[in-house]
Amino acid sequence: MKTLTLFSAILAMALAAPTNPLLPSNLLTPRTLKKCPANTAQPSGKLPKGAISTSALVPISAKQPNKAFSNSAWAKITPGDYCTIFNLELDPAATQGKVCNLVFDFPSWLQAPGLFTFLGSGKFTFTGYAIGAGAQPGVTTYNNQPAPGPSPPNPPPVMKPGNSYVINSAPCGIPAGTPGPITVSGSLCSKDTLFLFKQSNSFCPLGFFVVLTDDPGAAH
Repeated sequence: MKTLTLFSAILAMALAAPTNPLLPSNLLTPRTLKKCPANTAQPSGKLPKGAISTSALVPISAKQPNKAFSNSAWAKITPGDYCTIFNLELDPAATQGKVCNLVFDFPSWLQAPGLFTFLGSGKFTFTGYAIGAGAQPGVTTYNNQPAPGPSPPNPPPVMKPGNSYVINSAPCGIPAGTPGPITVSGSLCSKDTLFLFKQSNSFCPLGFFVVLTDDPGAAH
């Protein structure tokens, strides 16, 4: 009972005031900051030119399955209830001959102060939707999600602060001349983890991005 009460208190504080810094900004000095977490698509840890950020973050709730939420600057994932659907808009012309790397950048608390709250194991579920089908703010609900599509075949089993993850990597495969933009989308859920974050690219990027890299198998 004490554990449940503590968790409820933390959740209430996080939802009530997610913008309160976890750490004071004066701790952001060269001595305390390290290189941003990197992955194979982001060897520097920073976002390369042409990286695509989310165009919408739309919560859905398993416990309020018919409630439609508006677009939010903050993603909200709570154990067995809230998930967040993320939309990204791709320019078909920019994807020709490219690999689309869906990444999740998750810097440490010192590298993203006040931009996320995290409590739990870090186990998440990624669900992919059909190409061109994204969440509609104020319309999409848990019972009325976008049309299903392929989900990442090998997503990371755990995500925790201080790391950067490639969720999926594959040739973009958007035919040349396709009218754009093209929406790609998916949802992030968890059975045991509370995670609130603000999509951002301040000191270190935080959140979902598509990073385009050259496709070695593409004809030039």
